[in-house]
Amino acid sequence: MSEKQILRQAMLKKLGQLSNEERQQIEKKQQTQLFSCADFKQARTIGITISTDIEWDTYAIIEKAWEQGKIIASPKCIAKTKEMHYYTWNHRNQIQPGYAGINEPNPKLTKYIDYDDIDLLIVPGVIFDRLGYRIGYGGGYYDRMLENYKGSTLSLCSEMQFVNQIPREVYDLPVEQIITEKRVINVLNSNM
Repeated sequence: MSEKQILRQAMLKKLGQLSNEERQQIEKKQQTQLFSCADFKQARTIGITISTDIEWDTYAIIEKAWEQGKIIASPKCIAKTKEMHYYTWNHRNQIQPGYAGINEPNPKLTKYIDYDDIDLLIVPGVIFDRLGYRIGYGGGYYDRMLENYKGSTLSLCSEMQFVNQIPREVYDLPVEQIITEKRVINVLNSNM
């Protein structure tokens, strides 16, 4: 087992031990920080995953974005090529279980959108360092996408998900901002 896999498993176990109440308190604070963030306010189209039980809730973020007239685009994973294709959607009846049981847009009911048309990408992760590097859920999908993505990137996490340094591969790319329940870390400003 690699160092990344060991770190990922340990953190997922730690996150799994949070009570529903603790999790909801962290999520509310993360969302407050996110909604006042300039990148969120200015974004017309937001790329965001449809959360599973082990991830921070994205449904409240999606609903808020819709209230503000923003376009939501979520990924459909193509397992064979490890790519993600994004589709815009505006109602829960347009999503369905897909790769690994994760909810994804139904391509028959939604519209494909190019990466270049997404203003802000909210990137999921399990562990982060203060340089914006992350350990994701293990599929490598976001590493491939970030190579070609030109818009703004941020991740939501809890303070408990930080480590001093993450073991990095040459293809790993950092996110530009990390939003926790306590603060917004502008990676580019804080480390250059």
